[in-house]
Amino acid sequence: MHFARAAVMFRARSGMAMAQLEVQARVLEEWFRLPESRRQHATDAVAFAFRVLREHPEWLSELKDASHELIVDWLMPHVSKQPEAG
Repeated sequence: MHFARAAVMFRARSGMAMAQLEVQARVLEEWFRLPESRRQHATDAVAFAFRVLREHPEWLSELKDASHELIVDWLMPHVSKQPEAG
């Protein structure tokens, strides 16, 4: 099973709205289609989030709280190089 789908199934059990789960799965699938070199930094996640909002507004049309921050929140656990705490 694809990782994004597994994450969606987990969140479905914890009560997240189905429309949001479907959008999140779609966004994560697109994210993982990018080469790893374009998924390494938080800035990559932010740029990707804005691109999703611009190129696929229909994906987010049913979500009342759709924003680039929401998308970035979905992506950050999957960014390859997280900043070190210091």
